[in-house]
Amino acid sequence: MPAASRNLLNDRVYQYLTAQLASRSLAVGDRISARAVAESLSVSRTTVNKAIERLIDAGYVKPDESRHPVVAALPTKLKVIAEPSFEFSNQTETTYEMLLDRILRGKFQPGEVVKERPVAQELGVNPATVRRAAEWLRSDGLLERIPRRGWRVSMLGARDLKDVYQIRLMLEPLAVESAVQRITDAALDQLESDTQRLMALGEHASVFDRRQADYRFHQVLCEASGNKILSETLEPLIRKALLITTVGFRYGRSSRSFEEHLRILAALRKRDAKQAAKAIRDHLRNALRFNVEAWERR
Repeated sequence: MPAASRNLLNDRVYQYLTAQLASRSLAVGDRISARAVAESLSVSRTTVNKAIERLIDAGYVKPDESRHPVVAALPTKLKVIAEPSFEFSNQTETTYEMLLDRILRGKFQPGEVVKERPVAQELGVNPATVRRAAEWLRSDGLLERIPRRGWRVSMLGARDLKDVYQIRLMLEPLAVESAVQRITDAALDQLESDTQRLMALGEHASVFDRRQADYRFHQVLCEASGNKILSETLEPLIRKALLITTVGFRYGRSSRSFEEHLRILAALRKRDAKQAAKAIRDHLRNALRFNVEAWERR
């Protein structure tokens, strides 16, 4: 999906939720269900969670004891607007979001063929819409075109993983160095809380939850760099790696990965750019080595 369209969709979900607060459709103490919002707007929960994170940063939402987002404050009356009416008219965007969500959740497995017509019938759109969304996913490296058959979820292997991490090793330390003075204490608190929660769950956490937490961790750090081009360059690479690193999450890498996340956060709290860059570099190298070995053992 083009970065501009993806960012626009994220903004629209955030604006929708903000309007819900401003119109008092949500009250202080109400829990926000990412699943319900995603189903209502026909977008992925990943997109909704990004919007909720922005509401947390703005002080309107906070996690409760169970880590569920609840409304903490409402905009002032001067900011109250009319009852929001919000629709996503771009079916290609919503189809892209739904296909992406299924790929990342493993509902479409690597190597599985995805046919346009059955997907179109299921989602209530025309095949041309599915085709456009699939082209966006192809540009992300997540789908491959099969002549006269449809699309296939990319079969990424050790060579692809090495290529992806080679670029990440060059760019993510730069992003983290830039994020040192920009990332807020609230954002660091949220990342640390999420990391500790997944560590406490251990093997009870699903593979999807583990890799989604890993994705969110790296995404937040990249966005905190303040460099839009850098963040947009890294995001599809991080997503692409998710298709391969599921192998690592199934072979016990996640606990070590989350421990490394905590070391990165500790360096960021100290506002130590050199230490933070080293920590993220070590983390990526460890992830690359472990996942390549795990992949080759299959």
